[in-house]
Amino acid sequence: MGSPARLEVFLSHRYHSPAENLYFWELLSSAEDVSFRVDEAVSFTSPVRLERMIRDADGFVGIHPLPGGAREVHLLPRLRDMARYFRLELGMAVRARKPAVVFHDQRLLPALRAPQSVRLVPYDAQETEAANHSALPGKVESAYRGFLAEAHASASAQRRRSPHQRRVGLVVSPDNRSAASVLTEALEERSWEPAVLPWPPRLDLDLITRLRACDWVIVDLDSAQGQLVAAFTHGQFVPTLPIVSPRASGTLEQTLYGEIPTGHRKAIVRWDDPDDLVTAVEPHLRVIDEQPRYIGSTAQALEYFRSAAKRNERVFLSYASANHDQAATFAQLLNDRFQNVFDFRQHGAIGVGEDWLDDLMGNLAKSAVGVLLLSKEYLESKYCMLEARELHRYSIEGNVRLVPVCLERMELPDFLQRTQYRNLSRHTPQTIVTELLSQLAATV
Repeated sequence: MGSPARLEVFLSHRYHSPAENLYFWELLSSAEDVSFRVDEAVSFTSPVRLERMIRDADGFVGIHPLPGGAREVHLLPRLRDMARYFRLELGMAVRARKPAVVFHDQRLLPALRAPQSVRLVPYDAQETEAANHSALPGKVESAYRGFLAEAHASASAQRRRSPHQRRVGLVVSPDNRSAASVLTEALEERSWEPAVLPWPPRLDLDLITRLRACDWVIVDLDSAQGQLVAAFTHGQFVPTLPIVSPRASGTLEQTLYGEIPTGHRKAIVRWDDPDDLVTAVEPHLRVIDEQPRYIGSTAQALEYFRSAAKRNERVFLSYASANHDQAATFAQLLNDRFQNVFDFRQHGAIGVGEDWLDDLMGNLAKSAVGVLLLSKEYLESKYCMLEARELHRYSIEGNVRLVPVCLERMELPDFLQRTQYRNLSRHTPQTIVTELLSQLAATV
């Protein structure tokens, strides 16, 4: 009888705690090597994407330290805020009934509630700072080996099932036929297979079978029937993107998705007319299709954890060629602190033979931060202004943090008049980048 197949887990962790991540990963790897995938969606959190990743994993491993000193005291509201993404992901693992083990700072206990099926292993941060890595501490070893046994048993059963296809179920009221039509077109354009499910929905064997055959579903919350289906798919862990128009009423959102100030409730697609719906759904389709990062070896794991010194938001640096020297300073500072900085004029930024404008706009659409180096030459360039207008539009939609920097005294274009900016005559590039990092850290 051969050795069991290598497990692939979903790793939930605080990205900006590389020392703790490395400590626990080295301990766990000494028991058994596993592969893992991590969510690196940088524009916004997509619950559908996270749910698909957790659904397809063999198990859930959480490593959750707290920032700051090992003896620092945190009040409950602050603990809940710091753990909000972790609680979102752990809640998904619980609904998916995945084997789960979580190693967490013991100070998080007041903010954590989980069923007994989840192995919660609290630790003292002071002990990890002084611990010997040569052996697994008893409580860590016992919990992890129990998790491994359960995950291998669960994985064997899961691998016998048919893989999910690119089928997306549409549960949409006939009152919103236009919505179903534009959603079908948008899905087909991205190579998904839309499947319009029967209306009115009846939670019988036929519908349940169809829902479970879908990779994920879009559910219209405008009616009581749609809300019932959304409650079913949420409980049965069928990844779901809810859509809702101003005509809808009720308190289903809070009942289904709770008080977590991120994730599901924030990701509900709100629309008024079909054009609005397409615009609102497109970013979700883009993020859902992004491939998570796969870590298949100890070396890759070490490289990944050590990269945490840099932030993972994608940065788009926009400037006129005449300002290349000043842009080089910003590019260096940004590359020192961010993993991915797109600079169109940097050699190799766009591959040979590619449509440069399509590639440019594609990178712009994926960015979470837009740094605009404004000058008279910038305003005279139609391509620079195209970048600025697109980034400004994404910032209004809440998908991009905009950082306009005036390289000289000048009048801002009309669409940036109400946007906070920095002037190079008053702020150095270093202080501007440092301020940006502080603002991003405050939102984590």
